[in-house]
Amino acid sequence: MIPASPPLGLFNQMWGATALSDRAVLETAIGEMALVESLGFASVWIGEHHLSPSSGAFHGRVPAAEVFLAHLAARLPRITVGTGVKLFATDARRAAEEMMMLQLLAPDRVEFGIGQGPTLPGSPESREEKSRRFRRQLSELLFFLTGEMSLSLAAQPNLAQRLWIAARDDESIALAAERGLNFVVGQAEIGIAQARFVRRYRAAGGQGEARGVRLVFLAETHAEAVAQCAEATELYFAALGNKGYHAQAVAEGLLPETADTPEERRRQVDFLVGRPDEVAERLNAHIDLLGLDRLDLMPQLPGLPTDAVQRSLRLIATELQPRLRFPGRQAA
Repeated sequence: MIPASPPLGLFNQMWGATALSDRAVLETAIGEMALVESLGFASVWIGEHHLSPSSGAFHGRVPAAEVFLAHLAARLPRITVGTGVKLFATDARRAAEEMMMLQLLAPDRVEFGIGQGPTLPGSPESREEKSRRFRRQLSELLFFLTGEMSLSLAAQPNLAQRLWIAARDDESIALAAERGLNFVVGQAEIGIAQARFVRRYRAAGGQGEARGVRLVFLAETHAEAVAQCAEATELYFAALGNKGYHAQAVAEGLLPETADTPEERRRQVDFLVGRPDEVAERLNAHIDLLGLDRLDLMPQLPGLPTDAVQRSLRLIATELQPRLRFPGRQAA
């Protein structure tokens, strides 16, 4: 039986135009998240970023995710909050302490996406070395949570069930599957490529949930949606186009080498824009392709006015969510 209310959450990268103050970006995001809770969404995840403002026209404003989430959980008493994704910026002991403290402050309302982060040019650590370090720290984190390695806080073994691993190498995927952890893929990668990693997780014996993210913007008409997201389209493609996942997909022949129109640029970076029925059709195809159990929608980008984002959120809740199907999930 398909559940009456699909497991739909919201994701916010916490990006803001470089010209905006940090406080302005945070206050706008908190206001949008309050609306998200009032609309009945299951969760809200935030991005963690450590790049400087010189990196482009916009950048992320939350380098210390647990600090922001503690504030958010206190202001929004019902919704689940999470990191998308947390990096092991410190040792596993410190990461465990931060997670466990947040779980104590907001019992059973926290989730943690955990990933390796990008390997930047000039990094002294290779991708393989970073992957090995990630697996070692992840294993240590689980030892702390279960009490196999002691902390000042009491063990919280159930917190491991609220971890979502973002990984691409076979060894890290296998570790996530072996330890019974959930799996997550983000908004910036083409679905065909993401499906390969979800299949590897399942083939390795992963029994947890698979979670995905898609970037969406809705309006009452297709023409209105396209017009309102014009600036955001160009900013987003300038930031992600021909780089990272997009460049890899082009090199593999999964995407064409050119994107000459705004519509094609949106298609190539999976920016889903239009009426609720149009976007729902594409999201259901994405859910089926990856075999997702959960989906988070990202409705906010620099270049989108706050009032347009809020209208889009209301359309997501009232018009899009009822159209989504998660065939793999059974009602509890």
